[in-house]
Amino acid sequence: MAKSLSKRLESWVVKTEPEAVRDRLEGLREGMRRRYFVEQERLWEVETKVRQVLDRAGVSSITYPFYLDFGREVYARRCRYAGPSLAREVAVLLEKWVMRDLRREVLERVRDEALSVAPAEMR
Repeated sequence: MAKSLSKRLESWVVKTEPEAVRDRLEGLREGMRRRYFVEQERLWEVETKVRQVLDRAGVSSITYPFYLDFGREVYARRCRYAGPSLAREVAVLLEKWVMRDLRREVLERVRDEALSVAPAEMR
């Protein structure tokens, strides 16, 4: 049976009580902090690899932020997907950034060399 409106409101008040929220976050904080630092280290490594690809490709530094955004998006997809699903997701991202006037060959190099994502097979 569904909760009544008064029960829902009561539950919300209880779980948003400042002391309860503080206690809950204090218990979780150290693990959250560790995971955040690990994730930022991984992201920094990806961004460094993307910059190296861009340097080798002779890309103008003014466009680096856009290629880095592509790299971050691919990295985020790589954390969520694998195999053919990942390849399709990245193919869509690649087309999005090509439509924004980034060079396809550089995006493909970022995908392949910096992020090690296999290209999608076209049917």
